[in-house]
Amino acid sequence: MLSSISPLLQNLSLTTPSLQQTRSVTKWSLKKGKRKTVKAVVSRFYRLGWGAWIRPMVGHSKRHWSKTAKRKIRGEKHVFCNATQSTLLDKMVTKYWRKRRFYVDDMYESYHQREEYPSSAVKPH
Repeated sequence: MLSSISPLLQNLSLTTPSLQQTRSVTKWSLKKGKRKTVKAVVSRFYRLGWGAWIRPMVGHSKRHWSKTAKRKIRGEKHVFCNATQSTLLDKMVTKYWRKRRFYVDDMYESYHQREEYPSSAVKPH
């Protein structure tokens, strides 16, 4: 079987590197030996004060010419990531990004606190 394949093709398949894109975490940096944050997570997602992550709807900035006005407005809304995704995103960022961020005129201020459960509610029910 191997003798039927030319030696050039055999060497080609062994030396061709696989160039797949990865967004994995750097666990130890070369300079200081610390974990590094995946920058794509910080730019695409936002972490709320109670640990959930939110993101814009998929495709919200694509093909605007083919969408109706209602669909464009719906695309501006944010959706929650599920528990598995939130855990994974927490692992992909450092402690700096897991802490609560305080901004002036934060438009997500009302979402930083969970009021639906009595154990986590700040306001009395």
